[in-house]
Amino acid sequence: MDCSWRQYSPIGRHCKRWLTLLVALLLAGPAWPAEQALLELDLGPGRAGGLSWEAAELEYRPEAVTSPAWRFAVHGLRLGDWLAPGRLVVDCPDSGWIEAGPACRRGRVRLPDSWLDLEEALEFSLQPDLSGGYRLELEHERLVVKVHTAGADGLRLVFEQIDLGLVAPLLAEGAGLSMIGGTLSGHGSQDQDGWRFALQIEQMFFDTRDGEMAGDGIGLNLGLIFDDALSDVRINLEQTAGELLLGPVYLPPPPQPLQVQLELALDSPGRIGVTHLAVHDPGAFELSGSAVLTEDEHGWHPVAWRIDALEANLAHLWPRWLDGPAAAAGFADMEAAGQVQGTLSWHQAGGLVVDLSTRNLDLDDPRQRLWLGGASARIEGSEQSMQIDLGWEGLGLLGLGLGAGQARFYHDEVGLRLLEPVRMGLLDGAVVIDGFAALRQPDVPTRIVLDARIEPLDLAGLTRALHLPELGGSLAGRFPGVTYSEERLTFTGGIEIEAFSGRISLDQLEIERPFGSAPALATEVEFQRLDLLELTGAFGFGRMEGQVSGWARGLRLVNWRPAAMDARLFTHEDVPRRRISQRAVDNLSNLGGGGSAIVSGTILRVFEDFPYRRVGLACRLANNICHIDGVAAHDSGGFLIVEGRGLPRLDIVGHRRLVDWPQLMGQLAGMVD
Repeated sequence: MDCSWRQYSPIGRHCKRWLTLLVALLLAGPAWPAEQALLELDLGPGRAGGLSWEAAELEYRPEAVTSPAWRFAVHGLRLGDWLAPGRLVVDCPDSGWIEAGPACRRGRVRLPDSWLDLEEALEFSLQPDLSGGYRLELEHERLVVKVHTAGADGLRLVFEQIDLGLVAPLLAEGAGLSMIGGTLSGHGSQDQDGWRFALQIEQMFFDTRDGEMAGDGIGLNLGLIFDDALSDVRINLEQTAGELLLGPVYLPPPPQPLQVQLELALDSPGRIGVTHLAVHDPGAFELSGSAVLTEDEHGWHPVAWRIDALEANLAHLWPRWLDGPAAAAGFADMEAAGQVQGTLSWHQAGGLVVDLSTRNLDLDDPRQRLWLGGASARIEGSEQSMQIDLGWEGLGLLGLGLGAGQARFYHDEVGLRLLEPVRMGLLDGAVVIDGFAALRQPDVPTRIVLDARIEPLDLAGLTRALHLPELGGSLAGRFPGVTYSEERLTFTGGIEIEAFSGRISLDQLEIERPFGSAPALATEVEFQRLDLLELTGAFGFGRMEGQVSGWARGLRLVNWRPAAMDARLFTHEDVPRRRISQRAVDNLSNLGGGGSAIVSGTILRVFEDFPYRRVGLACRLANNICHIDGVAAHDSGGFLIVEGRGLPRLDIVGHRRLVDWPQLMGQLAGMVD
């Protein structure tokens, strides 16, 4: 028996004639000879649309106790290729002939276990009516389905509070769901033009096995229209309630119904044509487009798609659709505004084609890491040749205002490149990007190359803007080859900081995961003749006069806190005036691992400051332990931190060489104003 819906309807006319004759023969008990107590028919394998079976058999008993009885069983019943085959059994122990035709007043149907989460059989009744059709009713505490065949070609269906948990086995394999629930109600009809359904789903919840998609409290209005051959399908979907997780995107309940319209062409195996797609999220965005998908051994994949019209309002789009991906990138709770419009298309052979523009674009990070105001953009072209023009009225990074600017980019097969330098004012100086490129190669992560410089700017204003202790001097730097690849930011140039009448240099600077969790920084730092009076005054450490130089080699910060270094600071003996205050003496004594101040021939507290010959302190940090040293060994077995000179002569001697680093940092924080 072949009832393929490519040629006939799902209960096509040829099948319908055979089935009608079969039902009449079964139910018209008196027409059979009384001596025939049993009729068995083996109908063999067959298919009807997406249904196929290995064997079917019919058993008929005209001389049952009260009325004729029959049983129909289908073995190896399969729905497509994504459900395990099962067994369908239909029993009618109470059949007969009523005025309008044959009937089954009380029957039972057991569907394959792989189809429904249902242990017991469903009860049904099949009754003819005067219109020449039949009424079929399936009843259970978890569902009610009513089917009415109107005449020869019509069919009506009614669904009442069907528990979606019943169909969990149907969806577990094909849709990859680990659970589903909720209720479905509605009605459907079939006639010579095809099928129509109007369904309502309430309080639906679901979760996929990989945890990438989930929903709760979902309310849907679903309209379906398709022809008998299932070659043209129209879907109208409206989400009225509930929250959704779609990969990194979390969608809260919609303030207004989210509407999706789809028109599908299923006219060839292994191919789906989305002839029309329209999505409308009121206030957020709306788009229309089309697509083509094909199936291979790995599943369904797009081969082409296009968005013919896109209109988006970022003030509503961002919190509903983009906040989740932005949070995954470290920018949660970003505030956005502005409009986006344009078209996009992509083809497997030709790549991406873009025509997008934005206006009045604003972005504001509540943690003040990024701020963008009054921005506009124009993106036009294809992957082979694309022009990108950007402009902004205001730009802020880490709380620093960079002012207005504009940038022009060109994109091709090699990657993205800046066409001309970009200069952005910062305080009394500027940040200049002379070159930028995002380069790509097959099977190699994208590599970002930056050539930038900082024109000298006031360090006092910069430290105030960053809420750091105010430092004097200026900041400048050149970065002739900054690269970013595989979450690693590498500076081939150096940063020169002119501060405290001296110079601080950073070389071999490298940052891992700068925008991710637990960022790590490695660099080599050199200090050259910093003025101690300015330095100690800026940090409120206590007054010292002289000059200090030093280094922090192998410096490594994890989560912006020192984890390893070999550091040393030392003063210069060629500076005429070298003095240290009482407070600085106390603080250095504490930093020296329980050090002591030794004054020759007098009492320490009598003097406000002291002359010194040299000062030095070293720390080799590893495993949260600081190995401390000074400028020289002391006869007591300790080490000199301050070596005095003249009168009164003062020496500060450290005694403990191993110091807990967090404790040391706590002590230092308590010493400064």
